[in-house]
Amino acid sequence: MKRIAIAIGALAALAMLRDPSWAGGVASGLRAWEEDPPGMRFRWSAGRASFFIPSEAATMVLPLRTEFAGPAGSPVEVQVFSDGRWVAAVQLPELHVWVRTVLPVRARTTRRYRRIDLHVNRVVPPFMLGVMVGEVEVKP
Repeated sequence: MKRIAIAIGALAALAMLRDPSWAGGVASGLRAWEEDPPGMRFRWSAGRASFFIPSEAATMVLPLRTEFAGPAGSPVEVQVFSDGRWVAAVQLPELHVWVRTVLPVRARTTRRYRRIDLHVNRVVPPFMLGVMVGEVEVKP
């Protein structure tokens, strides 16, 4: 009887870790929130960053901005992934300009949240800054 209770407890713990209710507030590779002069809230990314959005979202509006040119003066490119699947490559051709990109993120999932990953094609030392990421808007 004790083994059954332990097995049930272990399965419940694994289920909770597969779809944690607190995942919506988790982010990695993103610095603390700041505000630019016009009042836009943003966070600097590193070369790789992740955050979570509600799984029922069909699209998201992803505001991105760069203050530094890409490699050899080329545009900065941000690869966007949803739950490990490639979604889009967002080009940031101009410095100091917000680019608001509407991206589809709907895919089948049984989880509460989906992970969004950003991969920036360059970082700027010494703080390894990637791009500025504004507040993401999700739309059902």
